Amino acid sequence: MASLVDTSVKHFLYSMYGAPVQNGLAGSKIAVLDACLVTGFGLRAATRITVAAGVATVEFSVGASQPPTPDSVLLITGAAQALLNGEQRVTESGSGVFKFRTAAPDSVDNGTGITFKFAALGWAKPFSGTNQAVYRSTDPQSYGMYLYVDDRTTTAVSMRGYESMSAIDMGTGPFPSAAQRADGAWWVKSNSANASPTRWTIVGDSRIFFDNSAPSSPMSATNTAGGTRVFGDLLALRKAGDAYACLLCGGVSQSNVANTPNNGAIDSASSGWYFLPRAVTSLGGSVAPDLRCFASTATAGSGSDSALGNFPSDVDGELKLAQLYLSNSPVSTNTPRAVVPGYRYVPQSQVAQYFERDSTLIEAVSGRRLLALPHSSSASSPAGFGFIDITGPWR
Repeated sequence: MASLVDTSVKHFLYSMYGAPVQNGLAGSKIAVLDACLVTGFGLRAATRITVAAGVATVEFSVGASQPPTPDSVLLITGAAQALLNGEQRVTESGSGVFKFRTAAPDSVDNGTGITFKFAALGWAKPFSGTNQAVYRSTDPQSYGMYLYVDDRTTTAVSMRGYESMSAIDMGTGPFPSAAQRADGAWWVKSNSANASPTRWTIVGDSRIFFDNSAPSSPMSATNTAGGTRVFGDLLALRKAGDAYACLLCGGVSQSNVANTPNNGAIDSASSGWYFLPRAVTSLGGSVAPDLRCFASTATAGSGSDSALGNFPSDVDGELKLAQLYLSNSPVSTNTPRAVVPGYRYVPQSQVAQYFERDSTLIEAVSGRRLLALPHSSSASSPAGFGFIDITGPWR
């Protein structure tokens, strides 16, 4: 049954119960993407569900010290009351317990067979091969682009989008094109080709997802910096529609993303990192628009950009947040074509000292929970932070 609140936006962390391990070995990124996009993970049994005054309290014993985090979305099955099953968004949690809002009447369910797990984004995996995979949104409103993932290397994976595909190695309408990137757009896993686990975060909805991985995290607890890379449908601004407003961004090489975590990311803009399958006219092939912020050029990097001064603001103490957009390339490098959903860019400097990876804050205007995404050009501590809405919806 449907939740009382929207569950379209979901977030996943390396530290969650049952989360797959990402490391510097072939295939580890596909394991993460399969779990977050397609299957879900962390299946556990519930021992009791108590409903009182519109709040369901779920008790469990397996992995009690790793309760689901607030605003995580769970898939519940086996409850006697149908209203308690399906996707539910966690409102609060503690050791061995979590809660969510419900329309179910007051009750106590001690029945066996109640399970829960982290719900997947609901994407499809139409093709696969040895350490290769293709993913595609199943949302009826999606632009229908395909994402090919080549995870046969160690420290990073190569990505390429396609307008259509008929097999794991057969597609048309590539973005980036071979001329733009001979070996695709790179997403990092680790800067060491070994089995040491690295920190990762994935946030998305049924049409787009973001990945932020810290390649140096096995080496030091402070090496949490990553870079936020994206695949999926943007918020198109053209009133008549824009069937090709699908973004894939990524680094220029395997070594670049392993040693420069935010290479090819949206946290700090640079030319030649972002690709859409066609121009807004729907003609031609892959285009490489510029990424911009509505408050700055975004080249300095979120949280290290002084366009609106330092954080905290010396006027009102606020953290300033702004949206990112992709330009109408090749016609204009400044005119907005489509907005990046969910992500908040910070056009202020000196932000890094106030936040840490996986920390959250509540956005003052919307009341939504924002997750901190650290980034840096060096494989060490963060130089700045972007933020992403994990409450939703984005559309």
